[in-house]
Amino acid sequence: MLALSLLTADLEAIGREDFRLLLPLFMTMVLISAIVMLQTWPGPLVGRTNPVWKLPLDLLGADVPARISMTAAGPWLAFGSPLLVSLAFVRAFLLAADAPAAQRLLRILAWAGFLYACYGVLAQLADPNTLLFRQKEAYLGFATGTFVNRNTAATFWGSCALLFLVPLLRSLHRGDQRAAPPSDRPLALLGHYFAAPAALAVGFTVCTLATAMTGSRAGLLLSICAFLLAGTLYLWPLELGTFRRWALLAGAAVVSVLVLQLIGGAVAGRILTYGLIDDQRLAAYRAAIAIVSDHPLFGVGLGNFEAAFAAYRPAELGSLGIWDRAHSTPLQLAVEIGLPATIPIFATVLWYVYQLFRGSLLRRRDRYIPVTGASVAALGLLHSSIDFSLQIAGYGVFFAAITGAGLAQCLPSSLRKNGGGAVATEL
Repeated sequence: MLALSLLTADLEAIGREDFRLLLPLFMTMVLISAIVMLQTWPGPLVGRTNPVWKLPLDLLGADVPARISMTAAGPWLAFGSPLLVSLAFVRAFLLAADAPAAQRLLRILAWAGFLYACYGVLAQLADPNTLLFRQKEAYLGFATGTFVNRNTAATFWGSCALLFLVPLLRSLHRGDQRAAPPSDRPLALLGHYFAAPAALAVGFTVCTLATAMTGSRAGLLLSICAFLLAGTLYLWPLELGTFRRWALLAGAAVVSVLVLQLIGGAVAGRILTYGLIDDQRLAAYRAAIAIVSDHPLFGVGLGNFEAAFAAYRPAELGSLGIWDRAHSTPLQLAVEIGLPATIPIFATVLWYVYQLFRGSLLRRRDRYIPVTGASVAALGLLHSSIDFSLQIAGYGVFFAAITGAGLAQCLPSSLRKNGGGAVATEL
């Protein structure tokens, strides 16, 4: 569906600068597909084949073509995940090239997230032992909404809260008292009330409450840090005076601590009980690094972390639990596709983050859109460095849509009007 939507996309507002922004993503996808092809190619001329392919010959006497990947079809199946996220990112970017369309897209995502947060809160209060009308098997006593994992749910709702917080800051700064649109335009009237400061405050409160109810330590703490980052990015370029700017930031920090104390009781209790560092996760990281050291060039095959981890699983993890992910997306990439391919992917991500921060600080019109994209990018990327939230499609597509819209609005409108032929002097 995303591919079909891209094929029918309106590209009239897209210029050369837009394609230059998307070029690193296209090159990254080509690199991943080339690595996957090399990993699954029988008897590759480059790279060391995985020792697992000797087992059929040793045990059964069957001569099976050796591959770099531990599985024959696994990498191509796993390729669907980055492809899905990339398609969502590009489609959101093309939609958000038009500022009103970008505003509508973020508003739709915000209120969709609000409905998911309402469901998560009500489901936890009314029937905490079910997940989408099925028996809940994990994280009993904590809200997860439609997600199985509470950490992913926390990151999702934290991102939703940012979709409300940044427009709320904009409304409060501008003192929005806009008159309601004519009553003969019901959609415009609905959009007006959905963008009102009171509605934005309600949406932010509910999504933050849902985040706290997950009991996720990293999810809530990183969300609060993202709130502070969003406030800093939005307020810093404003002509507020040094004292007022720092006073506002200090007040935001105090409010964040109060939020953690008032609604983050479950998270604070888990921090006091278990601390901030998970010893099991550190043991898994050490095992993953051992896999990388044994397969540094081309990895063990995209999507093959679970298959490879069993042979390296340390004794301190015990026999309970299935480690199908590394709980660190960058580390898992290094395990599955090797260091030479992981480094340019990491560089591409950092370059996009730089563009989002640059647009947040320099753009003048609709600056809240890149601010939203930058703060959500920081939250999602930081959390995925110690977990796997971006590997879950329910959050990955949502994340890609927000960051894609934010990146599109990092470009000045006048540059697009010129067809991307000249660099505008004003952002």
